[in-house]
Amino acid sequence: MKSLFLTAFMALMITGVPQQTNAHHSVFAVYDINKSVTIDGVITDIWFKSPHIRVYIEVTDQDGAKIIWNTHGHNPTALRRRGWVRDTLKVGEKVTMSGDPTYDGSPKMFIRTIVREDGSILENKVGN
Repeated sequence: MKSLFLTAFMALMITGVPQQTNAHHSVFAVYDINKSVTIDGVITDIWFKSPHIRVYIEVTDQDGAKIIWNTHGHNPTALRRRGWVRDTLKVGEKVTMSGDPTYDGSPKMFIRTIVREDGSILENKVGN
């Protein structure tokens, strides 16, 4: 019985742990916190769920092409403590967003600030 338990435990560790580790990544591993990028666009979709919120922004580049940026923020629980709620941002809303770009140059960023059309600023930070 002890051998069966040990075998099952080892199988779980070998197959389950790497998947969970891969499912959550460090901001520092993906985003270059030493650089900043700012985009202007229209919100096309919002995910206000764990592990991180996502806000998809349609941006028009200098050639007139439409690009969807996949932007990530902190987890919803931490943002709720700062006053964010599920409908703080709305699909169709025009925003200016600043944050940390990816190392690979793909249209993704880790959100630092969002400036809304009315001039109000949302900060994506935890703590004080």
